[in-house]
Amino acid sequence: MPFNGSLEDLKALITLLHLEGHWIDEGPLQSFSTNGGEHINFWPATGELQVKGHPQGSRELAARLEQAIADQGC
Repeated sequence: MPFNGSLEDLKALITLLHLEGHWIDEGPLQSFSTNGGEHINFWPATGELQVKGHPQGSRELAARLEQAIADQGC
């Protein structure tokens, strides 16, 4: 999914969603790994955002992220 905000904007959204986990800096890829096993992958240079992990958990997380992005206008 496209994301027009910055890495800091994405971090703020993750905080708003009360997600627990940690960030991994992989150079061009920034990844948030949730304690539940899902991963939010973000490429700041292109604005590409992916949610990976367990099928049901990643679908639910993607839906929550999409709604938060729409609400915040990112």
